[in-house]
Amino acid sequence: METQQTLFKGELMEELLRYYFLEMGYFVARGVKFQYQNMDVTDIDLFLYGRPSSLTRERINVDIKNKKTPQAFERIVWANGLMRILNLDSCIVATTDSKPIITSFAQSMHTMVLDGKFLNKIKSITNENERISEEDLLNELSKYKSYKTYNNKSWKYIYEFSKSRLLTELDYSGFNSSIMDLNYFITKYIADEQKRAISLRMVYVILAHTLIIMDFILKDIAFLEKKDRESKLSIGLKYGNLGKEGIDKIISMAMHISGVTSANTIMKSLDSIPVDILKDFFSKNENAKKAFGWAKELSILAFSSTLIYPNEIESSLKGVLSVILDFLSIDRKTFFETK
Repeated sequence: METQQTLFKGELMEELLRYYFLEMGYFVARGVKFQYQNMDVTDIDLFLYGRPSSLTRERINVDIKNKKTPQAFERIVWANGLMRILNLDSCIVATTDSKPIITSFAQSMHTMVLDGKFLNKIKSITNENERISEEDLLNELSKYKSYKTYNNKSWKYIYEFSKSRLLTELDYSGFNSSIMDLNYFITKYIADEQKRAISLRMVYVILAHTLIIMDFILKDIAFLEKKDRESKLSIGLKYGNLGKEGIDKIISMAMHISGVTSANTIMKSLDSIPVDILKDFFSKNENAKKAFGWAKELSILAFSSTLIYPNEIESSLKGVLSVILDFLSIDRKTFFETK
C-alpha cells in the first residue's frame, strides 16, 4: 500500500476514537453508510459492536464533531434519532464543546457525551506505525472495479456496502451476501498477483463483518439444545430469512404466475448448498463464543500497516478461513500458499 495520506482534523479524530474504542474491546467500523433501498441516507462516524454476554449484544452509533462550532445540541438530537431509527442500543456524541449544559442535555436524551476535555486527552494516542487509516484503504479500493460480478462497481462500493450490512442486515441475508463477497475476493487474491495485497485486506475485513453478523444471529439460539441450534442454522443458511416455508410460498407463487409445473430444479439447487460445513462449525459452543474475538482480530489484520499473509496468521484464524474455503470449494493449500 502506498504512503499513508495526511488526514484532516475531523478524520484524524475519528481514527483516534476508533483506536480508543478498539482498545475498549469493541468491534469498530468507521464511516458506515445508512442505506435505504440502495440509497445513501447518512453516514455514521463510528459503529461499535460489543458482546457483553452470550445472550446480549451492544450496538452503538458514535457521532464525532471536531470543530470550533460543533453544534452539540443538534448533534445530540441527531444521534439519538438515528439510534432509534436503527433500533440500536445507545449512542455517543463526541464534541469539542465542554459546557456542563451539554452533558446535562445529553443525559436527558439518554446520550453519552465525550466532551472537549476528553478529546484533548486522547489526542496523545498514537498508532501511526501500527495501522493504516480508513482513507488509505478507501483510496486503494477506489483504483479497482468489478466489471462482471458486481456490474461495474468499484471495490470501494463493495466495501462500503459490506459495512452497511452491519446496520441493517445482521441476519442470514446479510451473512449469505457477505459469503458471496468473500468468494469474490478470495478468488482475486489467488488469481490476481497485481491486486493480491488489497484483495487480502478485503478478505480479512469482510470475513470480520461476516463473523459479526453470525455472532448476532447466534445470540438468539445460544441456549438451544445442540440439535435445535444445528437445525435453525441449517434452515437459515440454506433458505435465508424467509426459511423453508417462505421459500416454498415464493416458489408456489412463481409457478402459478409462470405456469411452470415443477419446482424440483430450484429446490434441488437449494438443497445442494453445503451448509453442513458452516452449520457444524458455528453450532459448537466454543466456536460461537470465539466468533466476536475472531472478528476483531481479522479487522486488525485488515488495517495493519504491515500486511500479514494467511500462512503467518494465528492457527485459530486459519481454522475459520479453512471452514469458509471448504464451504466455497476452494483448495486450502492453494490459498494458504499464495503470497
